Amino acid sequence: MRRIFAALTIVGLTACGTVSDTYQQSRTDDRLVGVWIGEYVEKDGVTRSWTQTRKADGAYSIEFLFTEPDGIVNRQTETGRWWIQNGLFHEIAPSWMKQPDSYRYRFKDNRCIEFLLVASDEASEEIGRYRFVECLSDKVPLAVLIN
Repeated sequence: MRRIFAALTIVGLTACGTVSDTYQQSRTDDRLVGVWIGEYVEKDGVTRSWTQTRKADGAYSIEFLFTEPDGIVNRQTETGRWWIQNGLFHEIAPSWMKQPDSYRYRFKDNRCIEFLLVASDEASEEIGRYRFVECLSDKVPLAVLIN
C-alpha cells in the first residue's frame, strides 16, 4: 500500500511541474538549431517576416518586421525557450506568455520546415489554421556556431 501511495505522490508532483521544468527536462532537435527566416501575410494585409536564431541549449531570439499595407514597418524582438516534447515543437517567451505555443512540424527538405499551430493561449482562433514555413538562412552568426 505504501508503494502505491508513493508512486501516486510522485506522479502527482510531476504533473504539478511548471513550464520551466518542462523545457528544462525536454530536448531540442539539432536540425532546428541555426538561423531561420520566415514570412506570413496576415488577414489584414500586414506582412510579418522574421529571423529566428535557435541555439542548441534551447534559447531563442527572434526579430519580427511587420510591414503595413501602406509601407510602414514596425520592428519587434523576442527572446525565449524552445524544446521538443511528444513530437511537437514548443516555444515560450516567459516575459509575456503563461503557456507555450505548440506546433506540429515537418521538414519539407533539409533547408525548410513547415509548422502548424496546435495549441496556444494567445491565438486560440488560429489553432489548426496558422501554418507557416521557415527556411535556413545562409547567414549564420558566429555566436550560433560557438554556443
